[in-house]
Amino acid sequence: MGEQKIILTLKDKSLTKLAGNPFGRELFQEQVKNKIDLHKPFIIEIPAQIDYLATSFVQGFFGEIYKQIGQEGMENNFQVIAPSIHNAKESIIAKLMIM
Repeated sequence: MGEQKIILTLKDKSLTKLAGNPFGRELFQEQVKNKIDLHKPFIIEIPAQIDYLATSFVQGFFGEIYKQIGQEGMENNFQVIAPSIHNAKESIIAKLMIM
């Protein structure tokens, strides 16, 4: 199996911020769940127009990943491409640690 990469697609192209636990869970279920092996390195690419991920969205979208592989798994296996979010990976992990 080659590189495991999920490129998130959003129906609403005008969105610049992602918020809401239910919205995060829904996107995860539709676009990520059962499509990659979380125990091997994987990449999540967030569209360039997104400049902010609310804690509620992060916990909804990444919560299941975090429950399955924990902080260490996130640090070792998870990469994020988010052109408009500074320190996206660190920010995501920090928001998950307060769950």
